[in-house]
Amino acid sequence: MISYPPPKFEEQKSEILQRYQILSEDRSSGPACVAESISIALRVPYVIAALNPRYRSWYLCEHGLDDYDPADLQTYFARMHLSQTRFDVEDMRGEDFFSSNTRGLKIPNFESMAGVPLTDPNGKRFGTLCVADHKPRAAMTDSELALLISFGRMVSNDICVRSAARYAVRDLIELEHEKCDLFELATIDPLTKALNRRAFMRFSERELARFKRDNSQLATLMLDIDHFKQVNDVHGHAAGDKVLAKMVSVAASVLRQEDLIGRVGGEEFAIVLVDADANAAMRAGERIRQAIKQVKFPSEAGPFNVSVSIGVSEPFYNEASINDALERSDAALYKAKRNGRDQVELATENADMSSQVLQNSDTKFMTN
Repeated sequence: MISYPPPKFEEQKSEILQRYQILSEDRSSGPACVAESISIALRVPYVIAALNPRYRSWYLCEHGLDDYDPADLQTYFARMHLSQTRFDVEDMRGEDFFSSNTRGLKIPNFESMAGVPLTDPNGKRFGTLCVADHKPRAAMTDSELALLISFGRMVSNDICVRSAARYAVRDLIELEHEKCDLFELATIDPLTKALNRRAFMRFSERELARFKRDNSQLATLMLDIDHFKQVNDVHGHAAGDKVLAKMVSVAASVLRQEDLIGRVGGEEFAIVLVDADANAAMRAGERIRQAIKQVKFPSEAGPFNVSVSIGVSEPFYNEASINDALERSDAALYKAKRNGRDQVELATENADMSSQVLQNSDTKFMTN
């Protein structure tokens, strides 16, 4: 109900995330393969990219450490204040500096470690790629060191590319959010959340074209709140605004997702029922009329009720615009007002169908 299917922000966001797979919950699938390759190439059991806090939540590159809490591991490496350059510690046993940093942390018993800094294109370090073993090791050979440096560049580039992509995806999501907001601003009446007149007419013309093309059914209703000026005069404009918004809310509870409702005047609203004839429209109008009449509105002058008058019509296949059917609905609306208000009237041109108004149909409106 309410609007011709607008762009749904959450759907658009989901599509972007699925398309780019950048902000997904799985932060380790790609980097884990890199870490495994490092472990195999350098013959070490443990590999981890120790990162600055801003990267830890979305990038996890480690191997051999599944049984340990990543937060404890990152805390351990943060306490060590790793070197801005590469390092290679062959035997960590007996070194108070290393053992003191393990307090309160569940981590492996590292006895040797080497690492290279992870940097952005400007040379700014944002982490360290570390390889470690649970036993002392000989110093790295030149070829092993070259491999580690090469892997460090690979991980650095991966993080930088992913970081840039995350910003790009966030920009895309923000643009989609703004687009959805602009769609709402361009089509929705801010007070009642019904379509504004321009959008209602545009979408209604689409439905008229479909009605002609598919030889289907279509019906129009015009609704007007009775004595609305008196509501404003007695209870104030704030109360009048609540009446307008509530009327749309009540109508929405009767209508279906595919139906359209628009605010086409101060207290006048138009409805297009898709795949429904005048009989179904009469029943829908009656349900709306009864539902609105039962609503009590609070005000300083005391609670009050309102009623609505409704006119119903159907378009004809030879009509070029939905305006023709709306004008007949409007004429029926004023006939309802002349006859005492608080009622639903069928347009004269559609009166030959009125004898079937209360008969069964296949629409939603067959029951109250």
